[in-house]
Amino acid sequence: MKNILTLYVTTIFILISAVANSQQASQKIEMVLDEIGNAKLHISMTMNASQWQQWNGTYGANPSALKRDMKRSMPAFILDDFNLEKDDMSRSFNLSLIAYGVCRIDKRGRWIMDTDKKDAQLTALTERNYMIISSPPEFGGNLQQTLMIKFPDTAHSIKVDKDSFGKTVFEFKMDNPSNSFNIVRWSGLFLMVVGCGWFGKNAIFQTKYN
Repeated sequence: MKNILTLYVTTIFILISAVANSQQASQKIEMVLDEIGNAKLHISMTMNASQWQQWNGTYGANPSALKRDMKRSMPAFILDDFNLEKDDMSRSFNLSLIAYGVCRIDKRGRWIMDTDKKDAQLTALTERNYMIISSPPEFGGNLQQTLMIKFPDTAHSIKVDKDSFGKTVFEFKMDNPSNSFNIVRWSGLFLMVVGCGWFGKNAIFQTKYN
């Protein structure tokens, strides 16, 4: 099943052309989790002149291509509510979207969020706010990503643990939403299962080598 770090890394494709010139680049992703395990993502980046020209020619001027490629690269998630804002003066963009089924519930009723990464560089900022800093090897150290994770107020007993493969996972409990939200909750889980059935080869690598 896809996981948060995989989803996190697959957003790289929106700036592949921007880092192709081997210049250092940085990207910030904010992930706000809700009470039913879905996430609202905000992705932002500021570029230099040459990076902006390449990115803008690929995606900035064609938001529909960005939406299409993002869905193709993350088939295990249901993605919705895309909104791209760009600022030519500051050579920056902000992309927001919703990803359904980022968290799952295990057999014991615990909420789990996988990272698929051994010894993830986690920093606990507050009780419900965490930061992960990563430099994906696909780009030779030329890209630094900062992921900010915010758990909902109903989440508690959050702890960082390891799965059977030694990979970092978040485990937490969450107060049940009111009955009026039960249908929405199970709808989110259903979408997660459907999304997992669409798991396929990651489009990052196809985009990178095209």
